[in-house]
Amino acid sequence: MTFGTPRGREALSLSIAFTTLATVFTIIRIYTRIFLVKQMGADDWAIIVALAFSWAFFGLFIGEVKYLMGEHYKEIPPDILVKQMKCFWATIPLYQASLLTTKASILLQYKRVFSTPRMRFACWCLIGFLAAYGSWTFISAWVTCVPVSKFWHEEQHGYCLDKKALWFSNSAIHIFTDILILVFPMPSLKNLQLPRRQRYALMAVFALGSFVLITSILRLKSLMVISNSSDPTYDNPGAAKWSAIECNVAIICACLPGIRAFISKLLPRFLSSYKSKSNTRTRTQRSHVTHFSNFHSSIADRQSKFHMQSVSHGPEGGDYKASGFEEGTSNKIKVTTIVSQESVSNDASSVRQLL
Repeated sequence: MTFGTPRGREALSLSIAFTTLATVFTIIRIYTRIFLVKQMGADDWAIIVALAFSWAFFGLFIGEVKYLMGEHYKEIPPDILVKQMKCFWATIPLYQASLLTTKASILLQYKRVFSTPRMRFACWCLIGFLAAYGSWTFISAWVTCVPVSKFWHEEQHGYCLDKKALWFSNSAIHIFTDILILVFPMPSLKNLQLPRRQRYALMAVFALGSFVLITSILRLKSLMVISNSSDPTYDNPGAAKWSAIECNVAIICACLPGIRAFISKLLPRFLSSYKSKSNTRTRTQRSHVTHFSNFHSSIADRQSKFHMQSVSHGPEGGDYKASGFEEGTSNKIKVTTIVSQESVSNDASSVRQLL
């Protein structure tokens, strides 16, 4: 007996591919955090939870295909149709849970990497919004119809929310939060005291999150098809396929910034060459860390003038030497000290670990 329908199997094959990729990237990330970086954060635990939701979604996706998703509505036996619709009903909150948990993981990563109070506050605000919105969308997905069984028994008496309005409002909020998450770190990255090439490379890594935004937008077309369809079981594979892709692409993008140490171990020559160039620029930028100038001292009838200049004493400390000595006469004591200091941002040192 053939498993499912051609349309269902095609959608399932893409779900298998992207779920596998998301799993591989998550394993690499967790391996990196445990064995190379030796530090697990809340963002790492969140991505594990997101992957678990994605796998639960995938299991129900298999159920939908098994129960003839992709077949015309009228050609599916009633008992099989009920089973397919139950699987479809259960995938909706799991899709939402996976996507929202992934976004929370990304924001927790931002909070860990960027130490500025403003960035941390912004992250907590958006996490709070996602928690509130997630609670609503999770509950509304489970109780789209009252009683719940009306979702798979349309002839039953009861009430259902407007599915089209519900699905598109959820998609709009996801796209909006995708944009916020994408642009959130850019001002902080732009202002980091890093070599230009390293800073742009870092911005490019974080900008890979735009792929999630692209998949969210592409999913809208399939969502429009099924929301207006008179044959939902036949038209559902497109929406199911793009939902699986969106969930797993989000997980992959969330993992990319955290696997730098693994890539460094895998491709040591490439990254060591890149790092040596970056470190050269960093050392150049760090020269003249502390400058003391115009130091004048006059005691009794003698005036001494020292010019303090910087010398290399350490990568971050204040370094100086005295040169130039002048004598004169004066009845005053005059001391003038002008200090100019440059420091490397804590954000730079934290973010540098990602490259």
